[in-house]
Amino acid sequence: MEIWLLVLLAIPSAAVDWRIGQIWGWPAWEILGWLGATAAAILLAVLRPRARELAAGTVAASLYGMPIIDAIARWHLLPATRALIGDGALQIQIARRVLLSGLDPYGFNYVGTGLEGAPWAQPFPNPALHHLDYWPGTIVLPAPVQAGWQWLLGWWDERILLLGAAVAAWVLLRKLIPGTAGRMAALTLFLVPGHTLLAVLGDNDLPMICLLFAAILLVGRKQFIPGALVLGLAIATKQTALVAVPPIVAWAVACGADRRTMVKSAGVSLAAVLALFLPFILWDPAAFFRDTIAYNLASGQDAYPIQGLGLSTLLLNAGVIRGARDPFPFFLLQAVVTIPLWILGWRWIVKRRQSADVILWIGLALFGFLFVNRFFQPTYAVLGTELILIGLLGRTSAARTATVFDRKPAADVDYPFAS
Repeated sequence: MEIWLLVLLAIPSAAVDWRIGQIWGWPAWEILGWLGATAAAILLAVLRPRARELAAGTVAASLYGMPIIDAIARWHLLPATRALIGDGALQIQIARRVLLSGLDPYGFNYVGTGLEGAPWAQPFPNPALHHLDYWPGTIVLPAPVQAGWQWLLGWWDERILLLGAAVAAWVLLRKLIPGTAGRMAALTLFLVPGHTLLAVLGDNDLPMICLLFAAILLVGRKQFIPGALVLGLAIATKQTALVAVPPIVAWAVACGADRRTMVKSAGVSLAAVLALFLPFILWDPAAFFRDTIAYNLASGQDAYPIQGLGLSTLLLNAGVIRGARDPFPFFLLQAVVTIPLWILGWRWIVKRRQSADVILWIGLALFGFLFVNRFFQPTYAVLGTELILIGLLGRTSAARTATVFDRKPAADVDYPFAS
């Protein structure tokens, strides 16, 4: 099954990469050599089962990582009228530079910063020029890395951080889900068809995903307070991490956290969020509220315009919603969809006690929540699909978290969290 999955994921990813190479003007022999080396890694996995870990990592690095590295090099080395980076990744690195210069990135006017050069295919101006909706963790936590890199080399590209996050996500998944199932899950995270096409512009969700994976891992090891700290950092990094809180709390219950521990953990998570939020709230509360809250929930000129692949676009095209910035109670729809998924996920996780189930239910809740959101970008569809598939693949592993079992582990089962 592993080889079939590797081939099924590699073929469409290679086809996308081939097209990327053609658009960027790679000579045919270079593309053939690159994809031929990738095929050789797959053949190694077929012929030498003990080398499958190396082969899987090589295939993922080749098909996922190489186009991103080439995109970084092209943007910084070749002249171009349009930035070869997504508007989200570009705004994040610009906002971090604004903060490092001593200015508030919230409420900042990004016109004239180079953000106008980012790809934008909508008929209306990019609202990111006047709004920064990323939460403070995205800007603050990697700031020392960007500052150090900028000081040493004189330039920065957000995708450098995202490639590091990709490596961390691979390592964390292999620890969460051991054996063959974990290897298949890690491949799925990066080689779902279409992911590379989005990742070359900036895979902005990966830092949050890494933090969520780390929180699940720590909770599974009964390190509840560190896990709560990491979960708080995930929430402070991106709003969508809030959707993952109930499944992770259920995981903590399944791992034996008592009421006192849960209260302490909640306090630690809250403290982590406040530590990153309060400086900006005190700096300019109106600008922070306008960019991070009203921009996503309000109507009129302060609202994020409806776009994407979800229910909001269907309602807009059907005439139920008249304008892209008109108000609509998406929050109520999100509650109707997400709360039942949280309840079902809680019962499932507490009863079955597998870390893969936590990822599965986070994926289901995220997909449902974002599908009925005001905007449902292709990146959201890919992210939700990947997490669901990872959870399903992880459930094929016989491994369980040793911390949630009272009985002695069987000798033939790999318990990844056993001390």
